[in-house]
Amino acid sequence: MLISRPESELLFERKGEEEIIICCSYGWISDSISKKAGLKEGEKEILTNILETKFPKHAANYWSEDGFISRDLEVRNIDEWIENEICFLSGFETWFRENENGDDLSELISKAMGEDVVARAKIDFDRDRIRLVSEIPDNTLSKIIDINPAGKIAYRSIDMAIINLLSKGKKENSHYMKKRLQKKKEPWWKIW
Repeated sequence: MLISRPESELLFERKGEEEIIICCSYGWISDSISKKAGLKEGEKEILTNILETKFPKHAANYWSEDGFISRDLEVRNIDEWIENEICFLSGFETWFRENENGDDLSELISKAMGEDVVARAKIDFDRDRIRLVSEIPDNTLSKIIDINPAGKIAYRSIDMAIINLLSKGKKENSHYMKKRLQKKKEPWWKIW
């Protein structure tokens, strides 16, 4: 897209007169996500604030290569990159909120095994990354994770990774969990 085209003002804003410094404008992203997720005005305001105040630093930390923020815009356009990031992180944040004591995996494994199991483990996860969405209320997060597959995949991926690791080397466990979790003829770790 050429910066000189009128619709480019939706995506970019001009800063300064001497040089052309292109800055990403985030209002349109929260508009897009809000419409897709059916967010209320207050929920949209929270998302807009997060995108304007936290997202630039988040992108600099997690999307930078050699000091430059870069994304392959041939693979996805910029709104898809940002939407996927918000949905993906919302899925992880929801999982960790619902499993406040992330070290206690008893309930998760009991469901998978179909019997009471007591299990604890340390989950090594970059919690700093999900701080981007940490101020979003639970109801809003649940709406956001449903707007594209990235949120659902993130939410289920920790469960599936734990259960997959648990069943490694134990064919009877793997077969039993597969039967309990699989409703369709798909791999059991792809149930999302």
